Amino acid sequence: MATLIVLQGPDKGRTLQTQDDVVLVGRGSTQLPLTDQTISRRHAQMQRNEGGWVLTDLNSVNGTYINGVRVHKPMRLKHGDQIRVGSTLMVYSGDESVQEYTGANIPHDLVTLDAGSPVVVDSAVVATVPSSEDSLVLAAPDIAYAVKAWNVMRELSDVIGSLLPTDQLLTRVMDIIFQEAEVDRGVIFVRDEATGELLPEVVRFRNPVQTPDTNGKAIIASRTIIKHVVESRSGVLCSNIVTDKRFQSGKSVQNLGMRSVVCAPIVAREQVLGAIHLDCPVTRHTFNEHELRLVTAIGYQTGLAIENARLVQAHLQQERLAAAGETVAYLSHYIKNLLQGIRSGADVVERGLAKRDLTTTTQGWRIVERNLDRSYNLMLNMLAFSKQREPRVELLQVNRIVEEVVELVQKQADEKRIVLLADLDDHAPPIPVDYDGVHQAVLNIVTNAIDAVERERGMINVRTRYDPSAVELIVSVTDNGPGVPADARGLIFEPFHSTKGHGGTGLGLAVARKIVSELGGRVEVGDPPDGGAEFRVILPAARADQAGKEDTQGPAR
Repeated sequence: MATLIVLQGPDKGRTLQTQDDVVLVGRGSTQLPLTDQTISRRHAQMQRNEGGWVLTDLNSVNGTYINGVRVHKPMRLKHGDQIRVGSTLMVYSGDESVQEYTGANIPHDLVTLDAGSPVVVDSAVVATVPSSEDSLVLAAPDIAYAVKAWNVMRELSDVIGSLLPTDQLLTRVMDIIFQEAEVDRGVIFVRDEATGELLPEVVRFRNPVQTPDTNGKAIIASRTIIKHVVESRSGVLCSNIVTDKRFQSGKSVQNLGMRSVVCAPIVAREQVLGAIHLDCPVTRHTFNEHELRLVTAIGYQTGLAIENARLVQAHLQQERLAAAGETVAYLSHYIKNLLQGIRSGADVVERGLAKRDLTTTTQGWRIVERNLDRSYNLMLNMLAFSKQREPRVELLQVNRIVEEVVELVQKQADEKRIVLLADLDDHAPPIPVDYDGVHQAVLNIVTNAIDAVERERGMINVRTRYDPSAVELIVSVTDNGPGVPADARGLIFEPFHSTKGHGGTGLGLAVARKIVSELGGRVEVGDPPDGGAEFRVILPAARADQAGKEDTQGPAR
């Protein structure tokens, strides 16, 4: 059975399962149906193959990704793989022979450390490997172990480069171990920063077992072994720990029976962050020194990955605080200007009312009204920029949206005595878009053009054009203003970057690009032959026919 758990997207929290041999992934699937409008009806396909599953992208527009890497050819899925299609993120859990617990979900007493005895372990009899950079080189391995080690380190490097949170990182590390090694049970311990105690973070079984609530203690690990690993910072191998006299003082060793055990520390620089504990019945497999070296290398690399992720997180937190302070300061200054404008207009209104002078009162009210509009636009842009939202896609005529925007800003253009024209493509078909999003994006760009052109000499042309070859609808806004210098084009879409001084928030173009990107489109900047600037909003219309059948929630406007 293939099982997909949805972590992000409109279907977040759902668990999708199917027993069919060929499974369609997309909005048109009857086996794994998804409601995400950013994915195709036939986005990808899963096919059963040799006891597992292979994922193939079906030439989707937005692509299919496994663990952040785009799928260009059929890829075999592994337990724990993360699959992204559109804005939906799913985790694959197709191996029913594997049972896993993580973090707070680990049942009480699932893993117990036997107290053992404080006997000092002599490393002369136990095979050990130091947890250092030297341990990454496997000493003269045969071809099979060399290939296995190369596969493990390659996959581990991909995981490390992803800078995952600690819980997700450790889960992926256990995925790699269970994929490449003969392991029956595995536990990854993490040191509690407050108490210094080693606590289980990831527990996995090759075959499902009864929980402690119904069958007593499921895993009893030797505190003596783990203590030796932590104190010596070396990996330890016990191929038959029952006959190893130095571990017989720990009751857990007797309870384990004939099992082969590998335990390696998770080390970052000079600090032990945890340990990896693996075991397997000797009747099925006995670990050797090659595997000990490999697990020790995994522990070393895992420790560096955890440390790097923590450093990056700390750095990001500092950057967030700095960015938040800068944003608050910038917006406070802008809002202060708006309030000053409203106060000035209110003073003029008050004088006009006192003198019963309608002309003065009207002038004051226009000042107040203009600043109220700026306050409203600031609020809309801040909400659109700061909040993740799912576009409400429906089949619409973009020409109608553009007409409404032009009507809305016509008064502003008349006050500045500039020409505002609309040239709309009558053959443009309805396309699946978000009405509010496209309205705000086009409004921001047209408003920027009005601010950019010279008073009484400005000219703005808003056009729509449908490109059937590219299956795209283009909304272009052209003005005869000063244009956008080439060296400034990399900054104009940055939040809070404004060329208007105190007159702009620097959010208009950033919000427009964000909204259009959510719809799978893009915003481009061009140079008209006669000077000025041209901004093009390019919206995909590839799903127009499908949207007409399935996506419409109302008539085209």
